[in-house]
Amino acid sequence: MTARPEMDERILDQAIAWQTALEQDDADWDAYLAWLEADPRHRDAFDSVALLDAAIADNREQIRPLLAPDLRVPAAPLPNRWRARLLWGGAIAASLAILVAGPILRSNADPVVYENSGPANRSLALAHGTSVILAPSSRIVVTGKAADAIELARGEAYFDVRHDPGRTLTVSAGTYRISDIGTRFSVNLAGGAFRVGVAEGVVSVETPGIAKPVRLDAGHQLVGGSGALTLAPVDVAQIGSWRSGRLSYTDAPLALVAADISRYSGKAIIVDPSVEKKHFSGSLVIGDGSKLVGDLVGVMGIEAQSAGDAVRLGAVR
Repeated sequence: MTARPEMDERILDQAIAWQTALEQDDADWDAYLAWLEADPRHRDAFDSVALLDAAIADNREQIRPLLAPDLRVPAAPLPNRWRARLLWGGAIAASLAILVAGPILRSNADPVVYENSGPANRSLALAHGTSVILAPSSRIVVTGKAADAIELARGEAYFDVRHDPGRTLTVSAGTYRISDIGTRFSVNLAGGAFRVGVAEGVVSVETPGIAKPVRLDAGHQLVGGSGALTLAPVDVAQIGSWRSGRLSYTDAPLALVAADISRYSGKAIIVDPSVEKKHFSGSLVIGDGSKLVGDLVGVMGIEAQSAGDAVRLGAVR
């Protein structure tokens, strides 16, 4: 995989630097988006870097036998993966070319699963300029050569879709179906609850039981779960706030908040029936995840009790 001829080395170096920076907990997403929009070549460069990064990560075992002994791909990613990968340069590029030409790689028509099992966010570059950021403990399934159908199997993902009136991206999450033609939005599916927030542009949401699709403009969120769908205004800064180290909510079901905390704390969070109808508005600092439960119960006036390896949230007795 090579960059376009007009993409100079300086821009490619910047894209590699951003690919590494976005894996950090304190990534400056506003600066990244400003850089991305400053020049069309920036997005092309970042897409190329991210696609190669994902290809290496997803085909590590297939690549390793094709390399010389002194160029073996490590079993686990290095702290600065791109610095090491650039040293391998031509060997890995050649190996990927062999894989693409042969039967080892999956067909473009086959579903491709991207999972983030690590503690940091994972950045993905898909076809047609679609970028996805996966939160920890999240998974998407991408179908089709043009990546026009994406399923959020679990967790949360932030989508940045290049505007193209001739193409419609569909994101499904449980029974919900989101259609988009070019926008930025975050989708959360956790604890039996669903939330989509739009930071830019417009999306349309369908689900069984509603007469017509719900239209969401920028600065709005749609929340669903055991009850009726709720459409409400939301601060754009809250949408995808987990990318910059905060969990921010406006009238979110406690079950959804608890599932989010579980992803970051590593503990199962059980919501007792006594508080399951409560909603939460506010922000929680993620940090290492260990203080999220304490911060939540302190703000909401509920209590947390250990239940083996899990934590149960309930009413104060």
